[in-house]
Amino acid sequence: MNGSTERGQLSPGASRFFDGADWGWRRLWLSRAEVIEACGRLFSVPARAATLLAEGMLNQTWRIAGPDRDRVLRISRAERTAEQLEYERTITTAWAAVIPEIVVAEHPDRPVVNGHILTLFPYVEGISGTAVPAPQRARSVAPVMAAMHRAALDLRLSQRPGFAATDDYPRWYGWPEIRDGIALRFGSGKDVTRPADIVQRAIDELDDRLDRWQASGRLALRATVHGDLNARNQLYRDERLVGIIDTDDCRVEPLIWEVAGLAYSDSSVSPGAVWRDYLAAGGPLDAADEELLVHFARMGALTELVWLTDDDGAATHLALRNLTDLAEQLTGGVSRG
Repeated sequence: MNGSTERGQLSPGASRFFDGADWGWRRLWLSRAEVIEACGRLFSVPARAATLLAEGMLNQTWRIAGPDRDRVLRISRAERTAEQLEYERTITTAWAAVIPEIVVAEHPDRPVVNGHILTLFPYVEGISGTAVPAPQRARSVAPVMAAMHRAALDLRLSQRPGFAATDDYPRWYGWPEIRDGIALRFGSGKDVTRPADIVQRAIDELDDRLDRWQASGRLALRATVHGDLNARNQLYRDERLVGIIDTDDCRVEPLIWEVAGLAYSDSSVSPGAVWRDYLAAGGPLDAADEELLVHFARMGALTELVWLTDDDGAATHLALRNLTDLAEQLTGGVSRG
């Protein structure tokens, strides 16, 4: 592998792209030529050029240069359904009515090409939130999150088709099967059992807390959340938040879950400051719920378990490393940058 290869770079035959050192070369679901053809045929956008965007993690996205302005074409992973994308459009439309930073698909159609649903979005000029100091990001996002939560409560959507909340049963995304898969691939030495035992203890503790909170009604305030408000999904221009993108993981959760993810997004972020900013902006949670933040941040870290196995249920080549990192988060802090 060429040491100068950059993430997002296309192969000489333009059939694959480089997905970083961890994953190497991966197949493109649509070639550049197919992307350009699809934009014209399906969306009536005569694309002059298409550039693969390297930031995409689970879907494949392209920046489309059009005669009037640029757009983004998202090629959804194969398991996404039309019903799931219609739900996404419904909630993002409601959010965008009160929050201009929310980026909504500009075309209602959801054509399917090669088994993947295509969605066209406007392109928002800005730098990724990864280039912005974490405390500044938290101050910018907290009031936006508060407005998103209020709007979602008003809309009262049921759970997104095919999705579940963190506190739903069964919990923890198949942890027993994941643990067995990791042992099968990496063995049963201490380097495997030690982090696995840490995760198991955290799951047992949090399961007990969730049962008690559900019985007492403390988790009743729930609605559709963005689901993945990490720094990569925030766009900034002139030090101002101008875009919230990638609502592909939106779903109903206890609202405290999403606030906790922001409060513990980075070790330099003050959870108390995030909580105060959220409430000051009209966040609909009760002030007493602040004590739940750290526990829901731990739950948020545990949701990463789902990515330790592939579509066939086998442990990935990165599973042990990621399991060890998760165990370190659970014992030394819960930041999820």
